[in-house]
Amino acid sequence: LHPQWKFLGYLTFLVPTLIMTYYSVIGGWILKYIAAYLVSDGTAAAQDGYFTSFITSSVSPIVFMLVFLALTAWIVYRGVEKGIEQFSKIIMPGLILLILIIAIFSLTLTHTDTDGSVRTGLQGLAFYVKPDFSGLTVKRFLEILLDAMSQLFFSLSVSMGIMITYGSYVKDDVNLSQATNQIELFDTGVAFLSGMMIIPAVFVFLGT
Repeated sequence: LHPQWKFLGYLTFLVPTLIMTYYSVIGGWILKYIAAYLVSDGTAAAQDGYFTSFITSSVSPIVFMLVFLALTAWIVYRGVEKGIEQFSKIIMPGLILLILIIAIFSLTLTHTDTDGSVRTGLQGLAFYVKPDFSGLTVKRFLEILLDAMSQLFFSLSVSMGIMITYGSYVKDDVNLSQATNQIELFDTGVAFLSGMMIIPAVFVFLGT
């Protein structure tokens, strides 16, 4: 790149830094729940008010966030191949398996309202995958398109320098076109499974 565009390098460093400020907090929440389920049967963690009590504490959220940051720093310190790539081979399949299990569980949920009407997870799945074009206008379509593009940019980490960083580690014999297709398929597939995990459950308990 021309030297006049070097400021883009600073921006691609700034964006992940800003995102890390809330990812590290969420990572701390996850570690808290993992710890709760490892040291007990998890009953307390499922109670109303447990999460609110945790995040309003003056010490616990900070401690778990620092532990998460320390683990992340250790993985990054090991480098891409021995750190991020090695741990991703374990964590990512586990994450996909977890999403798949929860998605299947969401489809088995049922809820009966006070008026006797029953909503099921399969009905929620139909609500999720069946398009509803009623009330769709050009303005609304453009809004949906913009939301989809925003999700695309976030999901693929566009403008964050991540693809440039990983690109520097790509071997010469790697087929970039094939790798791009794999990224598109896996990204879309995981997004669909995530929706199948959330939407049916929300439909069952809250309706439309």
